[in-house]
Amino acid sequence: MRYGRALAISSRHDRLIELIRSGAFSSPELAEKLEVSEQTIYRDVNFLKSMGYSIRSEKHTDGWAYHLLAEPATASNGKGSLRT
Repeated sequence: MRYGRALAISSRHDRLIELIRSGAFSSPELAEKLEVSEQTIYRDVNFLKSMGYSIRSEKHTDGWAYHLLAEPATASNGKGSLRT
């Protein structure tokens, strides 16, 4: 049971990085796409930052959006790059 939950969280982190990498999404948009709460998105973004991802929130004319500025040197660009 614990392994399944850890795998689901790791998979969500991978999908979150892919979404942030592919375009500018706000917390509500990311929460909707990943089917989680906005609070979960905030926690996941903070976790990714602690893992070395440089993620910034920027103000756009239609609201805020996340942008990936840099990735940690040890992260791969493929699926399964993060493990919690």
